[in-house]
Amino acid sequence: MSKLFVCEKPSVARDLATAISGGYKEAEGHYVGNDGKIYTFAFGHLVNCVSPESINEDWGWKGNVNTLPFFIKNIPLTVINNPGVKKQYKTITTLMKQSELVYIATDAGREGEHIFRKIYSLSGVQKPLKRMWVQDMTKEGIVKAFKNAKDGSHYEGLAIAGKLREESDLLIGMNGTMMVTKLSKSPKVLSLGRVQTPTLAMVVNRDKTIESFSKVVHYSIAATDKKEAKFELVLDKDTHLTKDAAQSILNSLGSRMAFDITTKHKQEKPEKLFDLTELQKYMNEKYKWSADHTLNTTQALYEKKYVTYPRTGSQYIANDSELPSLLEKHAGHEWVKNIISNGYNIEPSFVDPSKVTDHEAIIITSRVANNLSGDEATLYNVIFTRFLAAFYPCAVKEETTASFMDQEHTFKAKETVLIELGWRELYGETISEGSLKHTTLNDIGEYSLIQKETAPPKRYTEGTLLHDMKHAAKFLDEASDKKMMKAVEGIGTTATRAAIIEKLVERGFIEKKKNQIISTPLGRELIEMMPEDFSLYSVKLTAFFETMLSQVEHGELKEETFYEELEGLVKRTAEEIKGNVKQLSSTATQAKESVSVCPKCKKPVYENSKAYSCSGFKDGCYCHPKMTDS
Repeated sequence: MSKLFVCEKPSVARDLATAISGGYKEAEGHYVGNDGKIYTFAFGHLVNCVSPESINEDWGWKGNVNTLPFFIKNIPLTVINNPGVKKQYKTITTLMKQSELVYIATDAGREGEHIFRKIYSLSGVQKPLKRMWVQDMTKEGIVKAFKNAKDGSHYEGLAIAGKLREESDLLIGMNGTMMVTKLSKSPKVLSLGRVQTPTLAMVVNRDKTIESFSKVVHYSIAATDKKEAKFELVLDKDTHLTKDAAQSILNSLGSRMAFDITTKHKQEKPEKLFDLTELQKYMNEKYKWSADHTLNTTQALYEKKYVTYPRTGSQYIANDSELPSLLEKHAGHEWVKNIISNGYNIEPSFVDPSKVTDHEAIIITSRVANNLSGDEATLYNVIFTRFLAAFYPCAVKEETTASFMDQEHTFKAKETVLIELGWRELYGETISEGSLKHTTLNDIGEYSLIQKETAPPKRYTEGTLLHDMKHAAKFLDEASDKKMMKAVEGIGTTATRAAIIEKLVERGFIEKKKNQIISTPLGRELIEMMPEDFSLYSVKLTAFFETMLSQVEHGELKEETFYEELEGLVKRTAEEIKGNVKQLSSTATQAKESVSVCPKCKKPVYENSKAYSCSGFKDGCYCHPKMTDS
C-alpha cells in the first residue's frame, strides 16, 4: 500500500523521511523514502477562505455600510494566489490521488489540522486518513508518533473546530473592521478582532487607571533591631493614617510587652515546567525578550530536535516512564549525574495526564545540545535548568515572625531565609542564617514615623500582558464566567498571543517603550468610541467562543448550533458599532502610519482606508496579508 505523509513544511518532511524510512531521495515538491513512502509538504497555509466581496461586492470595501454585516456559512475555499503555492498545492493533490493511505503529519494541534483539512477539502480527494501527533522531533519521538497514529476520524471534531475558528474570526473581524473604518471616516484601516480587541482594551484600561491615579501619602510607625529588622505597626488592610493620627499613636506608646517569636520551616517545590506563555513571560522579565522572539527561538530549537513542541498550553507531562532513558542521554552533565546517582525522581505533581491536552510541557529531548550559541544557547539553558530542577528535592525556607504589643497596638517583623538549597542550587543561590529569631525585646530601638504613598499599577510589559491574557478570568465577576474562562485558559492561545501583541503594534494601537506596552491615541479612541459593554471588548466573549469550539471538537455541540450563536453575535456587534461609532478626532488620525512586514517577502505592508498592501508587489510578491486576527 502506497503511503503519503503530508507535513507542514519541507524540513519536517525530511525529518520524518529520515526517521521512518531511513533516508530519502529528493523529488519535485516531495521526498521519496528509502522504503517507498512519500513525504510532501505545505508552506503553512496553502488554502484560505475566499474574499467575501468575491461572492457579493456589497460585502467589501466598495459596498455601503448599510449592506453590512454579511454572514456566510461554510465559506468557500481557494488556493492562495501565489505561483509557488499553487504549484505545491497541485503536487500535494496529485500525490494524494495516487496514494492509498494519507498520513496527516502537519503540526499536532487545531491549526495544524486545519492547514491539512483545507487542502484535503478543496482537492475533493477521498482517501483513508491517519493522524500522526508528533511532540518530539527526535527520531524516537517521530517513530513513536508513527506507531501510535490514529484513524483520521478521531480528529473530525478538531478539524471542524479549526474551520469554525477561521470563519468566526473572518466574519467578526471583517464586518467590525469595515464598519468602524467607514463610520469613523478613518484614513487607515481600524482593525477589530475577537482576541485583538479585548487585548487592546486591557492595555487601554490599564493606562487610563495609571494616568487618573491620585497617590495618597500616609504614615506608619516602626522600630528596628540591631540587625535592621523592621518592626512596623500592624494596621487593617487599606487603612491609611494621616501624619497627625500616626503622631498621636506614637505619643501614646512606651510600654512594650508580650514579645513573641515563631519560626516555621516551609518546603518549596521546584517551579512548574514551562508552557509557552510562561516561558515567554520568564524571558521577557529576565532578558527583556519579546514574546515573538521567544516563540521563534523555541521553534528553532524544536526543529533542531533539542526541545519538545513549543506551542503548548500545559505545564505537565503525561507520564514519567521515558524520563530515565532521557536523563541517561545527558549523563555527562554534572547536574544529571547528581540526579541519577541520588535516585531523584521528578516532582510527582508535574506528572498529570488529565492536564495534558494537545501537548506536554516544553522540556529537553534526548538529543544533547552541542555548539549552540547566542540566544538559542540562552533559551536552551533556561529550559534545561527548569527541567532538571524538577528532579531536585524541595528547597526549605525558614520563616520567622516576631511581634510585641505596646498599649493596644501590635508591631510585627518578618524574615525569610533559605536554609536548604534543594532545587535552588541550580540557580546559584546560597543558604543563609536568620537573625530575627535571636532578637530580644531589648534589642529593638526607638520608634519613628515613616512616610509612605500608594502606588498606581505598573504599565504592562509583554510578560505581564501575556500573563493577563492567559489568566483573564480575573477580569470577570461571575463565578460561572470565571470557571469558563479558566477552562479555556484565557483569551487567545499559546500559539497566537505573541502574534496578537505584534499585530496591535503594527496597526498603531499600542507601542513598546523600554519593555513597556502603552496604548496610542488611536488605540485609545478605538476603545473609547464604543460602550463599556461592547461585545468585542469582553474577555467573556472569547471564553464563550473557545468553550463552544472545544465542545465542537469533542462532539458535544453541533456545527449548526455554533453558526446560530455566531450569526447572533455578528448582528449584535454590528448594532453596537452602528449605534456608537463617531468620526475619529484629529489627534487619533494624526497618529503615525502603521507599517507592518510582509510575511513572505519581508518588505513593508502599508494600510489605507481600503486594505493592506504589500510594497513588494511590483517585485513579484503576491502575498495579501489578512486584516483579521485569530
